[in-house]
Amino acid sequence: MSRVRHREAVFYDYFRQSTKIIVQAAELFDRIVGEWPSSKPLIPQMKELETRHDELTGSVIDELNRSFITPFDRGDIYSLISLLDGIVDGLEGVSARFDIYGVNEMVQSTRQMSGLILQCAHELDTLFEHFENFKRDGVVLEKVKRVSDLEDEGDLVYRRALGEVFSSSADPVHVLKWKSLLDKTEDALDNCKHVTNVVHSVVMKNA
Repeated sequence: MSRVRHREAVFYDYFRQSTKIIVQAAELFDRIVGEWPSSKPLIPQMKELETRHDELTGSVIDELNRSFITPFDRGDIYSLISLLDGIVDGLEGVSARFDIYGVNEMVQSTRQMSGLILQCAHELDTLFEHFENFKRDGVVLEKVKRVSDLEDEGDLVYRRALGEVFSSSADPVHVLKWKSLLDKTEDALDNCKHVTNVVHSVVMKNA
């Protein structure tokens, strides 16, 4: 492998390592939501995954700052790095808040949203397994479309969940608590789509 090729491969390796951690985080989040409140002891594991991903992100940002040659636009690489990190940060933040906010029982729609996040994580993992050949591998754009469809489904679940929260309780603390939790859960799902938006832009700019 040439030196140039090696320096480019570093970034593709990062994306693959990142999505492996994202899948682990999404699986853990889905379990935390599905088994709550007995799953509270799993929350520290989410923090460990978030820390691992932060360390990985720091390493690749250092590499980006040292690199004169990158496989595609430097700004797009930085956007992908930031958005991928945001997915794990978001899942860790919501998991911690379930305990901080004293949640006793999950809103049903939270389980649906966690399932959609898990599906998106697996789609991103497959996407970035193929991403190094994005100029000619059709799987990349197939997964971009699939994540977009899942996020659209998540929007509907999120809106329905908000409606249920506002209509089912007159307690303003309960409403504000769950609005915050649902907002942050949706943010994690949105970040999955934001990642694929950048990927789509990269493919189009380099076609």
